[in-house]
Formats: sequence, structure tokens, C-alpha cells
Amino acid sequence: MRHLRPFLPAVALALCACRGGLPSTAVPAAPAFERAALPAATVQLTPIGPFHMTSGFVPNSGKVNAYAVDPKNPDVIYTASGRGTGLETYSSAGIYRTTDGGKSWRPIVSGLTDTSGITSSVVNALWIDPSNGRILLAATEYDGIFRSSDAGASWHNVYRTTQATQFASYSNALYATSAAGILVSQDGGGTWNVSQRASAAAYPTAFAAIETSSGGAFVAGFSDGTVDGFSGTAWQPLAKLPFDPHTGTDGSSPAVHQIAIDPAQPSLIYASTNDGRWDQNLYASRNGGRTWRKVVPYFRKYTYYNLGLGTQAIAFSQVHPHLLYVGLDGILINFVADGSPKPPIAGATSLSVIDIRDVWTLPNGKDDRCWIASDQGLDTVAACTNASRSPKDDVVSSTLATGLARRFAISPDGRTVVVSLQDFDSHGTFNAGASWTEEASRTFSLYEDGFNEIQPGNARTCYAFDEASGFLVSSDGCHTYASPSKAAAGLFPSRLMTTPMAFDPKNPNLLYVVSGSIVGAGFAPAPRAVFTTTDGGKTFHKMPWPVPEPGMIAVDPHDGSHILAGGLANQRSSSMSVTFDGGKTWKRSAGVPVTAFWYSATISPANGKLVLATSIDSANNVFVLRSTDGGASFKKVATVANAPLVRGPVDADLRERLGEPPAFVYSPARQILFNTSTASKTPYAVVTTLRGAFLSTDLGSTWKRIDGALISHSFWGIRWNAGYLYLASDGQGIVKSTQPLQK
Repeated sequence: MRHLRPFLPAVALALCACRGGLPSTAVPAAPAFERAALPAATVQLTPIGPFHMTSGFVPNSGKVNAYAVDPKNPDVIYTASGRGTGLETYSSAGIYRTTDGGKSWRPIVSGLTDTSGITSSVVNALWIDPSNGRILLAATEYDGIFRSSDAGASWHNVYRTTQATQFASYSNALYATSAAGILVSQDGGGTWNVSQRASAAAYPTAFAAIETSSGGAFVAGFSDGTVDGFSGTAWQPLAKLPFDPHTGTDGSSPAVHQIAIDPAQPSLIYASTNDGRWDQNLYASRNGGRTWRKVVPYFRKYTYYNLGLGTQAIAFSQVHPHLLYVGLDGILINFVADGSPKPPIAGATSLSVIDIRDVWTLPNGKDDRCWIASDQGLDTVAACTNASRSPKDDVVSSTLATGLARRFAISPDGRTVVVSLQDFDSHGTFNAGASWTEEASRTFSLYEDGFNEIQPGNARTCYAFDEASGFLVSSDGCHTYASPSKAAAGLFPSRLMTTPMAFDPKNPNLLYVVSGSIVGAGFAPAPRAVFTTTDGGKTFHKMPWPVPEPGMIAVDPHDGSHILAGGLANQRSSSMSVTFDGGKTWKRSAGVPVTAFWYSATISPANGKLVLATSIDSANNVFVLRSTDGGASFKKVATVANAPLVRGPVDADLRERLGEPPAFVYSPARQILFNTSTASKTPYAVVTTLRGAFLSTDLGSTWKRIDGALISHSFWGIRWNAGYLYLASDGQGIVKSTQPLQK
């Protein structure tokens, strides 16, 4: 999560501090998408941006969590984007290479594929052979380990398992953390065997290894917070880190995120975990990992708004004895590490990036050169400790475009596109993608994970809705935004909602807005209801609709009295309700299975009685429901994909205490939408998921995957415009079909 700017209202600062149905019909025996046929013209999708993104006017690229540099040529750098080792933003951007120090980058994903030929683009770590820069390894989230012997020009899988997160070399062997356990290779990563098998309760997540003339150490951290040490012949349990079980952030777990060993004193070890007030707490051991104690978890003086995101990354200096670098929220601090719980801070270096994912140090004369992976890109500082001179850092990946696009809006002529992003303010283009700018004004910025709409028939009026600024309006074609009135000040969405805004088809001034924010520490939640405005947000009216915890609204494109709303009450109690008289009476939809997330739904532009809806079941199957009576009743008609999020389970206890979906647990089923720009009686439909985008040409009965040629395979928002299909991706920004699919 990126920080909020100082000029945001106080309510936004509070946000920054936080973090029963009927049985369904039988699912087809085989996934329906395998049998479907594409339209006459095969779907081809191409990225249109945002390119050259900025964060506070500093050029950034989007998430990078893995890095490697050629040991003989510092201008040859590799980056990758995935999930890293802990509770991180999901990315599906693949691997990139530069040969000119970052002036230009090219994707290198040939052979980096799963068994079906789809790019395995969720990459957690990279390793480069220190004696041969042409040999590389990549650890992926879903398909194990890949190896390249030609500097990334081609890849082949050398250990196909569920998940791999990190590499380490020790005593002339290579090791990897994986879902299978700790793996070992004796031939430079060509073949792998299990060194220590994972258990049902814990799997390895992080490594640290040091070999010096004065001694060495090799330790591994596990998903349950335990730490093991390697004796040279076998792994032995050392200790378990202290764990804060409930910290107010869903996903908090004892999983070890990173480990750092002091090269000058290998018995001194630091570790971070995912149990902090957002992400990581920091722990220290003075005796080689046998006992641990917590280091001050929040260095408040050095973090935004005295809140901070805990210890996001750690690395020891290669030049200064016992000096530990700690990456916080947008700053790199350092202190002399001695295992004490309250170390005095020696220095701090401001960065152009915010959400730090990893730090690597290399000797650079009298100081360290630090490489910092972050959600905003790959940053480097030539002299890490030279804080007094404010060394200029360099985001070397700034010419990359690996943005995590979420929801967006398009003007009828296709020239204006406004997209919300993860870890950035929203960006916009006003020339169909030829150039992009950060969407901000003097008072407001469009915060991450928000929602955007353009008023039908009036491209000058744009709406934005996000957790930081609430409901905003632009009257100059999406260039600048303002809060329309005090009436809008209390309305906020949850980023987990699917479609919280919808227009009346005959009166575009009538806008429905779903409110109900994530509960933040010390912040009263927004009213949880559907509101309407007919005057651009100057006044709002709360609708007395019996929809529990609304998070989705869909209006019939031809009949404004026909409305479908999705709710989510208590724990995993999702439902849908429908009205045919503008909300005077409501009927709970029959045949809607209870799920853990809000449904997404779409009403046919040709026949209001036809409705499709999607969500995900307990087995991670993205399924589609169809109604032929306007949403009064549904039947399951297809399973579109299996889309597991390997790490990051829902914290059921936290969810129950908050009474709403926990913060930042996104459904792997994202959106479903009919082609809104066709007059056909059989409009095409698209479903976006964590694991692909799928097209149906037969009203939802069968589905065909359409993202095979892309690098990214995780998608969010959907828009149709003049028959063209637009999707928001995790790693390639907005992608657009190269030709109309259906007019």
C-alpha cells in the first residue's frame, strides 16, 4: 500500500493507519472454457498504458520485487515481479532485462511457461551465477523453478512445483525455498532434490547464508515462524519467533519474510515477519537463531504520518561492520546492529519509491551501493549511508511499464481513459494512450484501488470514488477533481467491492453510489448503504433497500427500474437481490451460492431478463450463474477457471470481528461484463480472474481463454467501447483488443 499525500483530508490518514444461500446446480464435468470456440477473428490484446508512470512526479515503473545484475557488466540488470516471500502486492509482470543500465528494457519470457504454454509471470526471486552471468534462475509462484543458460533469452523448467520464493548459495551448493520444502542443487540449478521436506503445517519462505573466513551460517525461515539452521549435513530446528496474532491487518501471520546475517559476526541474525501493523515486525538473535527478541517495530520518526508500514526489508552492509539497513515506508534507515531491542538510528536516506520489498547491498568504495525493489520500481543509491549529503537515488526501471491496473473508465471516443492503480495515484490519457499523466489536483489525488466513471452522454463529467478522498467529481473531462459538497464527505467505498457505481439509462444524472469503507484504526466506518444523487453529488439520498453490506450494483441498460444489488453480511454470507420497480419492493435472488466475496453481475443490453453473475467457491473455482428472469433466480452454468491464491488466506476471526470483508483480501473472481456496445441479441461476455481472462459468445454457457499471448494473466476491470475490449491487468496496465470483437 502506498502512502497518502500530506494534503489529503484527515479522514484519509485514519484509513492509512488500518489496513445463507440455496444449493447450486451441477457444474459441467469438464471446464467449459476448454470446449468453446473463439469469434471468427482470434482475440489479440495489446497494452496501451499507463507508460512512464509517476508517483509524486518522480518517474516510476510499477512493482519490482526481484533483481539480479551481471557480475561482470553492471549495465546488464534483470528484474521480476511476483509476490516475493511475504504479504505483498500480487503482480504478474514476468521478467525484464536491460543491457544499458535501465535506459531500455525488454521482456525475457521465452520458455517461462506452465504446462499449457501460458507465461508463468508471477516471479518471486532471481539468482545469477556469480562466475557466469549467462546462467540465471527464476523462482515462480505457481510453476516452481526455471533456469536460463543464455542470459534469459530462453528458459526451461527444472523443478515444477507449486511455489518457490527464494535462492541461496552455501558451501558449493544452491538452495531454494519451495512448497515442497528446502531444495538443493549440486549442478548450478540444473537439477534439484529435497533437502528438507515441508510439513503440512509449515513450508520454507526465506533464506540467509554467509560464508566468511571467520565463520559462516545458513538459516531458513518458515511459514509458521520457525527458524532452522544448517549444520553442513542436516537442518536442525533453532527456535520460533514471537508472534503477535492479531494486529488489525488481515493476512498477518508468523511467516518469516526476510533474514539477514551479519557478515562480521554470523551469530548475529535479524528476521522480519508478516505479523506487524501492516506487514513486518523485526526480531534479533545474538546466538545464531536459538533465541529471539523483538526490535522496536515502528521507527515512527522516519515514516509517513508517524504510522509506517513496519520493517519492509533488511540487509547488512558489505562495507561498514555490523551496520544493518532497514527499509521502511519510503525511507532507508541504518543502525549498528547489536541485537538490542531499541537501537539508536544512525542515518536515513529518503527514496523516490515507497513500498519497499527487498534491499541488496554491494560494496562501492567506502560505502555500500543499495538496490531497492519496491512497488514503484527498482531504485538504487550509490552511497547508502551518506544521508547528510542527500544522495540522489535513481529509479533505474522507470522506463518499464509494469503497472497494476484495477478499475477504469473510457470516453465514447476512446481518447480519454482514467485508470486506478495499485500503489500509485490514478493515471489518465487524453490521446488514446499516446501519453499518460498522474491524475491529481491541488487538493485531491485519485488514490489507489479506486473506481472511475464517465457520465453517459457527457464526457466532461467524470466521477472518482476511493478510500482516501471518497466521492469526487471532475467537470473538465477528467483533468481535475473536487469534492462536490459536504453531503459527499462521508461516503467511501471498499476496494473489495466489484461495481459500486451505476447510472440510470434514461437519466444519466441519476447515479447510484454504494458506500461502506474498510474499517480503519480509530475511524468510524462510512454508512453501509446505497445512495443516489441527481445533481452531480451536491445532494445524496440514502436508499432504504434491504441489501446487507452492499458492494455491487447493476442497472438494466434499458429499464432503470430493474436493478440488481449484491450484498455481503456477516461471515461469508453473500447474496443478490433484485427489484423491478425502482426499489419499492425487493426479492432475494434464488439459487445464489454463499461465497466469501461480493458477486459481480451484468445485465444483457439486449434482453433485461438475461443476467450473468460470477464469484468463487471454496475450492477456488470461478463460476458463472445465469438468470433468465431478470435476476429473480439463478442457475450455475459454467466453471470458468480454477484460480487459487496460493498464499494469503482469509483471516476468518478478523473478518468476524470487523463484520465485513477483511482489508486487502481480493476475490480471485474480479468482474463479469456483457458487451455494452452491441445491438446483437447474443452479446459477448467477458470474465476477469486472478488466473486469466475468458470470453463467452453463447450467453455464458462456454468460455474461452483470451489472454494467452500476454505476459500478465491477472485481470480486474472490463470495458467495451465500439466493439473493442479493454481489460485492466496486474503487470501490463490497460490492454486492448487489436480489433473489434463484436459490433
